[in-house]
Amino acid sequence: MNGSIIKTGIIGASLNNHWASQTHVPALQMSNKHRITAVATSKMESALESAAALGGVQAFTNLNELCESPEVDLVVVSIKVPFHYEAVKAAIGAGKHIYCEWPLTVTATQAEELAVLADQAGIHHAVGLQARQSTVIQDIKQRIEYGELGRVLSCNMRLSTTRGSVTSRDSSYLLKEENGATLLAINGGHSLDVLCRLLGDFKELSAIMICNYNEAVVLESGEKVAKDAADQIMVEGMLSSGASASVHIQGGTYPGFQLDIYGEKGMLQLKQQHSVGHVQFGNLQVYQTLYASGIPAAHDDKHFTAFPEEEESMKFLVSKAQERFAADILGGTFLSPSFHDAARLHRLLETIKLAAATGIRQKL
Repeated sequence: MNGSIIKTGIIGASLNNHWASQTHVPALQMSNKHRITAVATSKMESALESAAALGGVQAFTNLNELCESPEVDLVVVSIKVPFHYEAVKAAIGAGKHIYCEWPLTVTATQAEELAVLADQAGIHHAVGLQARQSTVIQDIKQRIEYGELGRVLSCNMRLSTTRGSVTSRDSSYLLKEENGATLLAINGGHSLDVLCRLLGDFKELSAIMICNYNEAVVLESGEKVAKDAADQIMVEGMLSSGASASVHIQGGTYPGFQLDIYGEKGMLQLKQQHSVGHVQFGNLQVYQTLYASGIPAAHDDKHFTAFPEEEESMKFLVSKAQERFAADILGGTFLSPSFHDAARLHRLLETIKLAAATGIRQKL
């Protein structure tokens, strides 16, 4: 790589890919550290259309050819989860830096393999856990580390989404456990990453997973499709700090997200405004109350202080994640969430599934 501009190729940059076209593409176009030089989609027609819209960049249908292109320094992987492993492995083989969407892979074993291979290749690697870039999340972490709440005793996290009994045609693959893009993996993975980022990793846990809906209605057509991914996930556990944690993830319900953190000196509430059950979409608000003389007061909203709400959209958070990763590549730092972070999170999710399947409390 020459100079301070990172030549960037996007796998999955079709204009029909709503996530990439609404987040990665505009974020990279606005960046003074990146230049989009190549796109790859499943069909040449859409690849050429996207390339033309981006200013005549290279167009590919073969992801290996994009990865091997001398016009690409960084590969952004933004395709369906079952194809992440192949795309990332191709980029590693070509010696290119990689930013891959979360979930990194379908299984923890695959994620661990890619983390080792990426290290051996000497490249920078990042996974799209962009909620970490939220200034609200960073502010909460500082308040906890500075001891404003005293010793953290416990936390409760609740998130819900309409996804469960209905689906769009493009999202129907999320309903199958084998595809690795379930409610637990996506909504749960992003949210559990925030919880562990703020309070530390799980030390042990038990879990229950229930599938209330065995099929879902496709909104565009009214047809019904099979579903085997759990839509009710409950996790109870202890964190490495000794604090207890309770997590409830549910689908097919009114959407929302809230994380309550209880300490000896006070508590924090993290809420998402206009939530669709995705903490990684931003629009977060934090409320804090400190106990006068160390004694908790009766609950009353007037005791809570709302800190200024940050206008952080999903595009803004993805842009910050890309800028942070670019700074790592150009400056030789390693501050972005890496494939190793992804592998640990994948292992947590598989431990939750094991605890639910066996009914046995699991240690991590």
